[in-house]
Amino acid sequence: MQKMNDEMAKVEEEIKQAIESMGYDFVGMELVHEHGRMILRIYINTAGGINIKDCEIVSRRVDKILDAKEELFGGRYYLEVSSPGLDAPLFYIKDYKANIGKTVRIRTHEPIESRRNFKGKIIDVLSNNDVKLLLEDGTCALIAFQNISKARLVPEQENDDDK
Repeated sequence: MQKMNDEMAKVEEEIKQAIESMGYDFVGMELVHEHGRMILRIYINTAGGINIKDCEIVSRRVDKILDAKEELFGGRYYLEVSSPGLDAPLFYIKDYKANIGKTVRIRTHEPIESRRNFKGKIIDVLSNNDVKLLLEDGTCALIAFQNISKARLVPEQENDDDK
């Protein structure tokens, strides 16, 4: 399993470099199973936003990289390239630091006090990479970055309900 992770990390770095050399921001990528299909989802952005043409251009470039790496995916997979959207996924510790003060939904690998789903405002990222959240009930949760399986920003309009 570690060899697979190492290989995926190398592929991710190669894809990141290719996308950034084209003038786009590489937001992150995830390999997910949905409806019986394996999907490699890549998120890109630019200061002016992303359109369908941008996604097509990046998809063609990434496809060429992935053609030589098919064995990594063990068969058929689908490639999706898209904008991160309003509910942007958070992949790296820098994403959490850049979004301090914003509300996120986090799912953990392992339960914390018998829960795996959290919604709250990021109030800090500690030096050990623990993410500190202020939860909706006013309590705080400390979540180790390596325990986070999935995290997304909560669009601002969802928070307007509190006003």
